[in-house]
Amino acid sequence: MEIDTRFPTKLSTVSDAPEPLHSALVKNLPSGEPVRLLVYAPAFETEKEKSQATVLAVTNNGWLVASEAEDGGAAVEKSNFRDVQFLELKSILLSGQLKISFAAQDKSNSVTIKFDTVGDELYREAIDLMLASIDPVLTGLAENDRIEASIFETWPMKIRNEAQRYSPRGQRYLAAIQWPAILGGSQEQLIPAGALLVTERELVVIAEEEEFSAESPSEAPSAEESRQIFGGIITFVPRVRLKDFRVGHQEGLGVLALELRAADGGEKLEVKFPSDNETAVSKAMEQMLLSRSSAK
Repeated sequence: MEIDTRFPTKLSTVSDAPEPLHSALVKNLPSGEPVRLLVYAPAFETEKEKSQATVLAVTNNGWLVASEAEDGGAAVEKSNFRDVQFLELKSILLSGQLKISFAAQDKSNSVTIKFDTVGDELYREAIDLMLASIDPVLTGLAENDRIEASIFETWPMKIRNEAQRYSPRGQRYLAAIQWPAILGGSQEQLIPAGALLVTERELVVIAEEEEFSAESPSEAPSAEESRQIFGGIITFVPRVRLKDFRVGHQEGLGVLALELRAADGGEKLEVKFPSDNETAVSKAMEQMLLSRSSAK
């Protein structure tokens, strides 16, 4: 098949992957196990860095990422779904990245795939496949669509758009909480605008991201020369990975501390939010734990 040399492409078979990624896939994919999704991303360059070409493979039992190496070979990272701790999708202007956090030998590891956001939907498809494989809970799509419209109706446009675009598909919402950005005394941002979505299958944290890009990269930009670029970071935490949580205070802000546990290791995450939302966040997390207990 013809592969786009600019944007991510969904491959039909392993044979479609270019070398050296093809050889790495053949060597490392489990023999006889069907490959459910293959996404090829060509080498991608931004103002700050350059990433090598990658192929993400999702199988029935796990995932694999093959990346081009500087020596002309290929590096491989992989794990079974039981070792996945959380997934994170970041999108700012034309630059996107998917981070897979996983445990191995009782340690936390991660792999990051960078790509042009034109192919964002392919990585969202990969996330849906992985989340469904980690914890296969199904609910009615039609009912979910009706609930979604009312939940996000009064939210600010930026957060509403992110929530509608990246919210879990086919899942019943247990809670949805949105908050504004909080600024310090010098107008520095203490926490970004964001949201917390809780479904029967996962916890989704949305954080608005902002960066400044200089018109003249060779020099430090002034306020007039720089432009603000907005994007978002969406973190997906499977409910079955949630071992414990705590809602508390830190420097006047609310903090949701998550303790995650996979088959071969653990991880901790923190989500900061306005202290006014502490009660709502606590109730949402309790609902998630209750739902998980009733599903066993």
